Amino acid sequence: MEISHSLKKLHLDISTFNDIFSEHSILAVTDTDGVILFVNKKFCQLSKYSEDELIGQTHSILKSDEHSDDFFKTMWDTILAGDIWEGEIKNRAKDGSFYWLKSTIIPIFDSKNNIKNFVAMRTDISKEKEIQEKLLKMEQKLTKQNEDLMEIVENKSSELVKSERLATIGTMASRIAHDLKNPLTIMHTYAEMLTPEILSKLNSKNKEKWLRMQNSIFDMNRIIEDVLDFARTTEIKKEPTSFLHIIKLALNHVKSSYGIKINLPENDYRIKCDARKMEGVLSNLINNAVQALNGQGEIDIDLVSDSKILTVQIKDSGPGISDENLSKIFEPMFTTKTTGTGLGLVICKSIVEQHGGTITVSNKPTTFALTLPF
Repeated sequence: MEISHSLKKLHLDISTFNDIFSEHSILAVTDTDGVILFVNKKFCQLSKYSEDELIGQTHSILKSDEHSDDFFKTMWDTILAGDIWEGEIKNRAKDGSFYWLKSTIIPIFDSKNNIKNFVAMRTDISKEKEIQEKLLKMEQKLTKQNEDLMEIVENKSSELVKSERLATIGTMASRIAHDLKNPLTIMHTYAEMLTPEILSKLNSKNKEKWLRMQNSIFDMNRIIEDVLDFARTTEIKKEPTSFLHIIKLALNHVKSSYGIKINLPENDYRIKCDARKMEGVLSNLINNAVQALNGQGEIDIDLVSDSKILTVQIKDSGPGISDENLSKIFEPMFTTKTTGTGLGLVICKSIVEQHGGTITVSNKPTTFALTLPF
């Protein structure tokens, strides 16, 4: 064969050529039409076809439908022009499984400089492709998580911008740090999936992606810890307390008038809470109700329990809150009053949430509702 003559110029014959590459490469020789003339053992092992099944066939027997017609046209245009083609090809084995090859196809010329054969030298990169795919999926998940985190940060930051007091900044910063902690744990878990054994098989480009991702996780963790160190809030001290007693203490801080009647609940519940902080919440809400009445009206304070949750309702007979202001009521620095910081309800919300509860507001009549776990 002319292929033998060409190889002899390199001081190689077919048997020597096969021996050299059979341990490391997947080898095939075809004619100019792509008909297979020779394959080595490694080719047969990977494709799961025997030599007899492959000889006389074209590589279309291994087609996986991964690549477009343009992909193969470019490949054929290159090698028929006498140039070497390099690329990655996904093949289908006889049993239906898939594998990836890094391929180099070299044209072989006769003495008249006409192409007589093509030699294809390949290496199995299936494992690397699998790792690459995992990295891509991980990168996509991390990108999505980062986008979500950025949205959280932007939302929280818009609240922080409106705050002028360190206490409010601390509350918001702590909330941001708490929201970031859970996604960070997920990111760390995915990162741990890449063991040193797998990393050793990555090329330099993918190793760079891994190191960049790992450094980002470390940076985020450091930032969160710095924020938490800066924004530590005073811990609440819960003790079993009569809630009616807390209400009565709160009334000592309420600036009422003769035209306003405050109706206290007839029932009482003992709840585990920070009495001093809860007293502050109630005095703030009742004072707001008094100011809304403008010297004339009633305030009803009701307690309702379902054995697990205590619901506290503070209703006033005032004109109500506009729908526009209702949605902003718990925003830092928002106030409809001529005096005040606009931080009162923000602080109330923070204290209630520290207790594991919620605070909401509704209209007709204006009602602030607190839910607190026993």
